Amino acid sequence: MKSHFLKIQFILIVSLLMCACTDDNEEGKKVTDYSEYTITVAPMKLPGVLTSSGNNILADVYAVKDENSTEWEAHGEIAKFEYEEGYEYQIRISETSYLDYRMGDPAWTEYELLEVISKEHKNSENLPPHFIPNWYFEKHCSYINPEFAYAIDADKKEDIENDLKTDVAYKFGGSCCYMCNADKWFLLDSDMQTKEHGIVIRKSKDPTEFPESYKLLMPEQQIVAFGQYDFVTVPEEPIMQYDVMISRQFPTKSISRETYILWLYKDITAYYQSKYPDSNINAVVIRYVVSNP
Repeated sequence: MKSHFLKIQFILIVSLLMCACTDDNEEGKKVTDYSEYTITVAPMKLPGVLTSSGNNILADVYAVKDENSTEWEAHGEIAKFEYEEGYEYQIRISETSYLDYRMGDPAWTEYELLEVISKEHKNSENLPPHFIPNWYFEKHCSYINPEFAYAIDADKKEDIENDLKTDVAYKFGGSCCYMCNADKWFLLDSDMQTKEHGIVIRKSKDPTEFPESYKLLMPEQQIVAFGQYDFVTVPEEPIMQYDVMISRQFPTKSISRETYILWLYKDITAYYQSKYPDSNINAVVIRYVVSNP
């Protein structure tokens, strides 16, 4: 009898606790903070990193500064804002913070346009090239390893080898080259300051269009795709161009899933034939490997 009574007491206590938790968690969406203010919006969106539900997302974001600041900052979506690139805006927006324990991410903030104060066709001053933090480049972007491989078919190789080893242009001028989100590239100096940036234009290419010289430097892995990458600035100005081979790396004991390796090729035979006409040069080719994060 006593055991039965204790069991009933236990069930009642658990039920009360569950009810209390349910009451706390089923209040629904509630506003925890609200404010209104004016911001300036730059005439072009910039690459930036937004955090949503614990995930870091690379996207084109608004560059904004509020009325009390001179520094541009990244800003995500603004509801009801019909943005037109090429115009600098002054707008008034609302910022509303919500809390809802029924959601996977219970606390969030939403922004909404209240009024367009001005819209002027102009270029904003002192815009940064992007809003991507250093850690994102290192953890989430592919890196073009500047320690390239090369192959030379010539009677006199010494001068060509010396050029390849000492000309910093072949190592991106001492900078680090990153590819982010498949279509963006950044050239950063040793302090992670941007020297150049732009987009990668990817094109399919038949292997029969590749120079014969590439056969001197083929990867050991199976090639599964061929193409061309054009690295251009915005507006489109060509900076670098490479032929691309993509190889498959099959799973091993240390690799849990199938991965792919990108190889960037450039034939520079004609350049060295012109520079060293007496060296009987048949082929000079260099190859970079893209390291995935």
